[in-house]
Amino acid sequence: MLGSAVLGPATRVTEAVGKVARQVTGRRIERTYAGWTGTEVLRDLRSGDPTKPPLRRAGHEVVARINALSGSLPSEAVVLGRAITDTAPPLGDRISPALRDLLGKYVPESLDAYVASTRRGPHAPAQELLLTQLRLLFDVAHHIERAENEHDEQALVIQARFLRERFAEISRTNDLDVDGHTRPAPRRPVSARPVPAGPAYEHGRSFLAPHQDPVVLIPLQDGAGPRLKVRLALPRGYVARLGIVTEQPSGTTAFTDRKSRKVLAPTRSTGFTAKQTDLRLSVDLAGERRVLLYAYGLSPRLLETTTFVTTGAGASIELATVLLGRKLLGRRPHHITLIGSGLLTPDGLVLRNEGTVWPDLRAACEAYDLRRISWMDANTPFV
Repeated sequence: MLGSAVLGPATRVTEAVGKVARQVTGRRIERTYAGWTGTEVLRDLRSGDPTKPPLRRAGHEVVARINALSGSLPSEAVVLGRAITDTAPPLGDRISPALRDLLGKYVPESLDAYVASTRRGPHAPAQELLLTQLRLLFDVAHHIERAENEHDEQALVIQARFLRERFAEISRTNDLDVDGHTRPAPRRPVSARPVPAGPAYEHGRSFLAPHQDPVVLIPLQDGAGPRLKVRLALPRGYVARLGIVTEQPSGTTAFTDRKSRKVLAPTRSTGFTAKQTDLRLSVDLAGERRVLLYAYGLSPRLLETTTFVTTGAGASIELATVLLGRKLLGRRPHHITLIGSGLLTPDGLVLRNEGTVWPDLRAACEAYDLRRISWMDANTPFV
């Protein structure tokens, strides 16, 4: 009896400590979801365990950094930076230490050095240095990607050594603080202006998804940006709003959008049983520098659909699109999807499937460095 009396309180204390430990270790980790891709949001929601750290694709931090600077960076720097981040492994897969350092250290350091050197305004030496670094990193990233695909551990070690040595050399003239002292690494030629985007097929179809084959190059038309027709496919009765934001080289922006109707919306015959309705917009990019495509899911439910972009040359680009709807996330208002971004370059329009979700239109625009906009409210610009 005495032993039982002594052990009882001790057992209760142990149980209490265990309960507190479970509460601490099992504490809910809040998600904001702003800037996540729809794929990442759905995977997180389907996991059903809010106490686990959220699973994001490697390199998402530097993706956000590049996007936030995309209005002030040279066009080639934006294209190269995002092409580098495209070499990240699929969501949930292991990333090699060499690629982790490239995405988490060397690309951010190059961007930080450029921002610091252009505080009083952009200038050619800083731009050329940034492009030199990004071309090098683009080249190395693809060497790493190939070595990973071939399971060549020695090649990965060589690429990591090359990066440390090459950036240590650059740091002596660029004030980049790169740690590590290694034996001299081999130098390699880097292409002057790689175009890290495949061309859109004339009279053909391209399929883009945020995490797989996300980008395509639409050639110029008569030396100018193309005219695009945009169609968001919707099931009958689903209410959504499709919009386009354009930016001229001067920074001037323009908006256009259109909302579908729940009833009396015209349907399009597809040859299948379910009825389909479409939201359509067009945009002429002859004098524009950047374009964003966005959509609101105004119906309650989630919708996984496709946005079709066609060009005057007959190319068709299909962008996988996730609309979260109004009720999937409860009171959290992340119901705007940034479907795609387009950047005009000397080679043509680089169109990318972004697939990111945002609480409102203003947040989406600011995340892609469209800041010279006056807002009536978070979803309504003054026009």
